[in-house]
Amino acid sequence: MEFKLYHLHPAAVHFPIAFLIAGAAAAGLRLRKAAPEWLAKAESWLLWLGTLSAWATLGLGLLAEKTAPHRALAWEVQAEHEEFAWWTCAVFSALSCLRLFAVKNGRDEGKVRVAQALLWVLGLGLLISTALHGAELVYGFAVGVGTP
Repeated sequence: MEFKLYHLHPAAVHFPIAFLIAGAAAAGLRLRKAAPEWLAKAESWLLWLGTLSAWATLGLGLLAEKTAPHRALAWEVQAEHEEFAWWTCAVFSALSCLRLFAVKNGRDEGKVRVAQALLWVLGLGLLISTALHGAELVYGFAVGVGTP
C-alpha cells in the first residue's frame, strides 16, 4: 500500500480515544471514597495528553479533508464528523483548563468536581459521536480507502 498524507488522520485518532477514555475511567474511579492519590495525577495527565492529541488529530483531519479523494455522497457525514470534532476539542479544552485550575488551586471538590464530571460526560458523548461519524465515512463510504 502506498503511503498517502491523509493516512495519518486514521492512524492518529486512536490516541485521543485511548487517552480520554482512560482519563474518564480514572475520574470515575476517583469518585470512590478510598481512591488512591495517584488517580488524580493520572486523570489530569490522561486528560491533557488526550486533549493535545485530539487537537493534533483534528489538524490531521483538516489536512485529510484537503488531500483525500472525496465521495459526494459522504459530504454531509464528513461535515458532521468535522463539527463533532471541533466540539469535542472545545469541551475537552474547557475541561483541561478547569482541571488545571482545580489542581493549581487545590479546589478539586464540590461544584468544581461536579462541573468536571459533567464535562467528562459531555466530552465522551461528543468523542463517541465523532468516532461513529468517522467510522461511517470509512466503512460506509470508503473515504480514503478505495472504491465503495
